Amino acid sequence: MDKEDRNPLLAGLINALIPGSIHWYVNKDRGRFVKAFLVGVAAYVVAVWTGNTIQHSRGYALPPGIFISGLVMIVVVVLFVSGYKVARERRSERDDATMYNAKRIVAHESDENKYTKIQEMRDEGLISEQEYDEKNAKVAAQKK
Repeated sequence: MDKEDRNPLLAGLINALIPGSIHWYVNKDRGRFVKAFLVGVAAYVVAVWTGNTIQHSRGYALPPGIFISGLVMIVVVVLFVSGYKVARERRSERDDATMYNAKRIVAHESDENKYTKIQEMRDEGLISEQEYDEKNAKVAAQKK
């Protein structure tokens, strides 16, 4: 398990508590985090406002807080599920890229060919800058 790999259940829980945090936790994407946070907070506000309006309208004799808690629970479940799915998709992408990378590099290639393939993988987004540097260092170490 990679240190960058994120637990989907924890990601869903964090996303339910802080809307949009999944984008920061999994992908380090600040822009999407801010947008999703604003939308999530707005969803909570609308749920509370709607539940409060329904609860205080005439004709409903249910215990206080039933509508509010029900609507807020719906928002929590939606945020949890969306956070879980984002983390699972990211894990799947990383697993696919790892398998692809393992099959892609052939052991008996020239160093120049290895550097070219590593560069292509970085350009295609299959490896991060850190992985790129590690692979180049490994090829350079094998030269010596």
